Amino acid sequence: MRKAKRFVVTLVLMAAIAVWAGSFPSLFAQTAKEAQAAQEASTAAAVQASQKKATQEKPAADDRNYMMVKTYELKYISASEFMRSAKFYVLDSTGTESSLTVRINGNNIPEFEALLKKLDVEKKNIQFQVYTIVASKDDPPDTYKSSYLQNETKDITDRDLKRVLDEMKGLWNFKHYWVDTPSFLIAKDGSGSNHSKLVSRYDFEMNLRNVQLRGDDPGKRIISVGEIQLTQSLNTVKQNLIDTSDITFKEKGYLVVGVSGLQTGWSGAALILVISAEIK
Repeated sequence: MRKAKRFVVTLVLMAAIAVWAGSFPSLFAQTAKEAQAAQEASTAAAVQASQKKATQEKPAADDRNYMMVKTYELKYISASEFMRSAKFYVLDSTGTESSLTVRINGNNIPEFEALLKKLDVEKKNIQFQVYTIVASKDDPPDTYKSSYLQNETKDITDRDLKRVLDEMKGLWNFKHYWVDTPSFLIAKDGSGSNHSKLVSRYDFEMNLRNVQLRGDDPGKRIISVGEIQLTQSLNTVKQNLIDTSDITFKEKGYLVVGVSGLQTGWSGAALILVISAEIK
């Protein structure tokens, strides 16, 4: 009987051991999966935190809505001159005439640099050919007739100048012309002030201010001048004969800038100022 009881107890213990042994692999596998999932979650959280920090420190390439500080070296244009055109792109600027440092939003950089590339170019020379012409509807009085009529310009070889004077002849009915030797004045595009003493027996001087070149296509460009002033010195006193502003020239075109009275010793004499401009 005792042997039978021991045999039953032994069978029960063996069954329990078998059940426990069979469930062990399942429990181990579940524990390993949970550990792997926890590790993957931890790694993902670390990567996400790192990406977030990197985004805060340095914006993505396609996100240009951020502030930057950049420095540019200028070759031909001064910083002050360039900033008159570029001030709407920047938050603040400083520098010298040849170096410019700006604080600027990233989304404005492409337009800002495109404008800099367009404006920071070598300035062109503009050659002004100046004609001062004395004209009269009537013959000079006898006291001046011999000297003036002897020096009268009978043949104008410059076809463009002749065309301009022929147009004026129809308007004012001028009968006589005395054309001075042409004067030449070179001015830089963008220059503020240019002064020249003209080749003339009447002691003329001319000032050109704020010369600008407009347009890019050769033959179609326009030259604008903020002010043209012609003066004459008489007994150490300067008189303004012609003073006009906001004048534009077609490239290689001739323009009558103004007509003024002139002291020649008789009434009825007029001074005609004709200028042509050519880009060199």
